[in-house]
Amino acid sequence: MAEAAQGDPEGPAVGGAYTALINMYNHDELKYGRDKQYNNRSGGGGWNWTRTGGGGRGGGGGGGGFPSAPNSQSDLAQAMLTNPRLMVQVENGYYDMATPFFATEFTMTHLGLPADLQKNIKLDYYNAGHMMYLRDEDRVTLHNNIAEFIERATNFAPKP
Repeated sequence: MAEAAQGDPEGPAVGGAYTALINMYNHDELKYGRDKQYNNRSGGGGWNWTRTGGGGRGGGGGGGGFPSAPNSQSDLAQAMLTNPRLMVQVENGYYDMATPFFATEFTMTHLGLPADLQKNIKLDYYNAGHMMYLRDEDRVTLHNNIAEFIERATNFAPKP
């Protein structure tokens, strides 16, 4: 309730529950990493924004300033050009405070793809935030959208 945010609101709201759940799932269900502990926070820094391979640009930011955000736009475009059967579905929360809402729309419409490949991209929208599955109605819609996507993608055949 402060005038300025002290951090991501996801953290204190649900972060602890999700961290505990993924650790329990890894250790008990998957029997993996019992000697390891997953933490959902980077500790306030340490991100390496540079790219090690070809394709899109990720960082550098010239002049020693804060690096630019990673950009996988050219990687996605190249993947779709290489595999014309690749389908992409993007889930968007109208009230997402963690990622820029219109950034996905802009990115998906500026990939430079031919129209026949652009139709392989679908954007879905939810009356929720970044974690739309926390809202009961949107969790059901998300489930249905993903199931429909899997069905559509596995039965997709390009026209000769």
